[in-house]
Amino acid sequence: MPYYSESESKELREKFEEIVLSWPDVTKKMMFGSPSYARGGTIFAMLVSGGIILTRLDEDRKAALLNETDAEYFVGHGRVIKKWIHIRIKDISDVDRYIPFIEASYRSAEE
Repeated sequence: MPYYSESESKELREKFEEIVLSWPDVTKKMMFGSPSYARGGTIFAMLVSGGIILTRLDEDRKAALLNETDAEYFVGHGRVIKKWIHIRIKDISDVDRYIPFIEASYRSAEE
């Protein structure tokens, strides 16, 4: 089963891209079958069906997200990847509350 389905996630992708593609130096490409977003060649976010994966958060921001019921470490092929946080998006309006975390991941990609 693919991690990303455009038919299931088009609205999420459009909302996410409305936010991040306006930021300087953001590029988009498909990786592992999912839309992936980079700054200066460093991936800071990926979309999966029903969610967003942030790849460049510091420990404090990870902990803050993990305290929420809609976030967890990303699990890929049965393996927990503790560097990445998977945020489940149940309603498209939920994306707005995660903008500070998305932006933090984006800013960390510059370093």
